[in-house]
Amino acid sequence: MKFDDIVTQYLGEFGRYQKIQFILVVIPTIFCAFHSLSWTFTAPNIAHRCRLESEATLTRPNYQIGPNLLLNGCENQTETEQCSYKSCSFSDGTACKFGYAYADTSRYTAVERWDLVCDKHVLKPIVQTAYYIGQFFGSLVFGFLGDRYGRKKIFLAAIAIQFISGIGMSLANGWYLFAFFRMWAGFAHPGIFMTSVILGMELIGSSYRSLASIFAGALFSTGQAILGTVAYFVTDYRMLQIYLTLPLVIFITYIWLIPESARWLVSQRRYEEADKILRMVAKRNGRQMPEKWWDELEIDVDMASPSRKRKKNFLDLLKTPKARVRTLVMFFCWPVVSMAYYGMSMKPDLLGTDPYINFIAGGIAEIPATIFMFFTVDKLGRRPLLCGGLILAGLTLFSNVFVSENTWEAIPMIQFLLSKASLTLCYAVIYAYTPELFPTEIRNMAVGGCSMMARFGASGASFMVMHLAEVYGRNVITIPFGLSVILAALLVGLTLPETANHAMLETIKELEGNRSNDEKMIPLTPQGKSLIDQE
Repeated sequence: MKFDDIVTQYLGEFGRYQKIQFILVVIPTIFCAFHSLSWTFTAPNIAHRCRLESEATLTRPNYQIGPNLLLNGCENQTETEQCSYKSCSFSDGTACKFGYAYADTSRYTAVERWDLVCDKHVLKPIVQTAYYIGQFFGSLVFGFLGDRYGRKKIFLAAIAIQFISGIGMSLANGWYLFAFFRMWAGFAHPGIFMTSVILGMELIGSSYRSLASIFAGALFSTGQAILGTVAYFVTDYRMLQIYLTLPLVIFITYIWLIPESARWLVSQRRYEEADKILRMVAKRNGRQMPEKWWDELEIDVDMASPSRKRKKNFLDLLKTPKARVRTLVMFFCWPVVSMAYYGMSMKPDLLGTDPYINFIAGGIAEIPATIFMFFTVDKLGRRPLLCGGLILAGLTLFSNVFVSENTWEAIPMIQFLLSKASLTLCYAVIYAYTPELFPTEIRNMAVGGCSMMARFGASGASFMVMHLAEVYGRNVITIPFGLSVILAALLVGLTLPETANHAMLETIKELEGNRSNDEKMIPLTPQGKSLIDQE
């Protein structure tokens, strides 16, 4: 009997206690959306011009010369050569030595505070990339620690790190210090999001496992809509950071409310600890666990013998053929999906229309996409759904090439919503699909490694949408985005298996299917030891 069978027979696939725990562990993903995308509103693209010498001593908001400040900094747009100032220089080509005036003084942003324009414009994607650098290392570290020391500990540690870094960003008095705290917020992101999905799926039956990524994705989308709404009303970026961070305090209660993953405890042969948790789950669900249920548990021969058991590391993802193929394909798909998704999210006006409306609408549009996944992921399968979402996103991005300034405004809005919805579908599917492709002993490292690789895509998107698109136009990124996601669809469709309604793999040998007949699975003795341990 495998652990999945124990869950089904003795606990129920998705009983009352599992539902409560499931909801609790996925709620913190809302805050991942807050912090990963808050830079969109903390440092928006604001029209600006050189301040004149007569304005040099004026302070905010009085340095702006009323409504006559035009977006290009010229009072007479038909005679630009007569303008006394431009966006990044005076008419004679000299630098803006008296600072800058900004078109929107109703908001106080990091762009205005640290003059992140002109020669400092590149600092905008650099600060955002700091978040993804943090995510890169966080995916590696938390993925390893989660498999080695348990899910709960690193989950709580990640929440604490995000809280400290969020407060730090609100207090930072320089862009470099802000970027430092933002890097730590990114470091905490995979420890929260990745671990919440794994915790959510490891104690429920196979037919409900996709719920973990679906609900996490829906809450992430909800977080986007909340972020856009709060950012619309909160005009000071420092207060915005505080409002997005303070609610994390409530999660200190998780020390007592959230148990360790029983599946992980069993994989570590800590049966007594797992027994306490499983009996509590069974009691809350109105079920009953048998005495010494581990007598019925089948384990791999290598897992059974301490003398032969070796702690897995990151290289185990690449050592065997099937694991290697799955790892390399996922290592390509994750950054591609991340690049396109975060690119659309970080610049919601990329395809046109108001950024606040687009951002909020985009977050709301993602929720139906996750609901659609819930009703189709087991019927259609993970692989077809992922491929279909990638192809739809690619075609939608390509179609924007034919949109001009004279196009009806609703067209780019529809394109944006379709792109966001399809990419959200892909993200939700890939979070459900990836853990099922890998066995328990390397699952957290696999998901962590994929999340780590995704940071390359997100970092690239930062420079593309916050720098290249603002300088050269949207086509410089929509075409590469479209090509990449379609290529990812082809790789998934040609190389990966379907995992819907299959039992979760426990060991690499089980994945590779190369055990000999006499060492496939062996029962435990009444003392919880394998027969090999007694020899």
